[in-house]
Amino acid sequence: MTISTTYPGVYIEEDASLALSVRTSATAVPIFAVADTNKFLFTDAHLRISSWLDYLTRKGEQFNPDDKLDISLRAYFINGGGYCYLVKIKDLVGQVPTLDDVTLLVAAGENITTAVAELCKPGKGLFAIFDGPDVDIAKEKEDGASKPKHRNDTTNIKEPENILDSYPSTPYGAVYYPWLTAEWGENKTLVDIPPSAVMAGIYASVDNNRGVWQAPANVAIQGGLQPKYPVTDDLQGQYNQGKALNMIRNFPKSGTLVWGARTLEDSDNWRYIPVRRLFNSAERDIKNAMSFAVFEPNSQPTWEAVRRAIDNYLYSLWQQGGLVGNKADQAYFVQIGKNITMTDDEIKQGKMIVKVGMAAVRPAEFIILQFTQSVAQ
Repeated sequence: MTISTTYPGVYIEEDASLALSVRTSATAVPIFAVADTNKFLFTDAHLRISSWLDYLTRKGEQFNPDDKLDISLRAYFINGGGYCYLVKIKDLVGQVPTLDDVTLLVAAGENITTAVAELCKPGKGLFAIFDGPDVDIAKEKEDGASKPKHRNDTTNIKEPENILDSYPSTPYGAVYYPWLTAEWGENKTLVDIPPSAVMAGIYASVDNNRGVWQAPANVAIQGGLQPKYPVTDDLQGQYNQGKALNMIRNFPKSGTLVWGARTLEDSDNWRYIPVRRLFNSAERDIKNAMSFAVFEPNSQPTWEAVRRAIDNYLYSLWQQGGLVGNKADQAYFVQIGKNITMTDDEIKQGKMIVKVGMAAVRPAEFIILQFTQSVAQ
């Protein structure tokens, strides 16, 4: 409505159009799997830990080098981790969906395969970090034993495919090898450290400093941690095909570095961790923004507000280097509208469908996402 100005002064005009923006949410908030026998954590509950000091204060004890949770959290915070959650293994499936900010599911020395199968699915925005086998796979391969019974067996490992069969084929997870050690025990005795806990901290650090689209690789591990077993180029080559083990290696001039960034799936689209996690992040942010369009008219003004909000979000992502392309239209696209993404029947059913394409790796090559939001009819 246009205001008719008749006298000098300030006039107020209310704009009732939909104001919509896509906000960037946290990308590296982990939930640590805790043994069901752990006495520190209650059953059917989750606990938020903001820092290493917070954990020790809540626990009321000093660091225990024999406690797997103590070891995991110390390694996590030393390597750049922020706040996190603790949940017992049997409660993961029930507790994780209640925590909207959780993005990482961390094994921390436990078996989380069942929980990952239930939780790490398309549209959930979750990514799992597994521990590799706590064994010298090079030595066991030379010994020529048979297939391992489970991922932490110290015997019966023969071929790469036998080890990797222990892990699900999923783009929503990655596995790291070997375990690490540090002189954290009494009289500087060595303790074994799950690599997943270390990597959760590195994911958080890389996300905060460089962006979720950057690979959490070629990054130095902090805290004096060393690989428990040596990894050579030849050994890594055997485990870098198809489902991959991401190696943690010691280099004479560089120290201990993360030397791999592959998921547990070898498809062209989802082979690399930063691609999958970037899309997880974008899906989550766009989904959260679109929820504000519920009960808005499913018509052109609403569609344009949604398109503009998503376009602004992706443009900012492209400017930061998260999307590849010399021009914005090479890096992403947003489509919404009647006879574009929706039919008359879908509009009448209250469905608002948006298609988003992002070039996460190669210019002008898109992975297509489709969002559907129910709106008022």
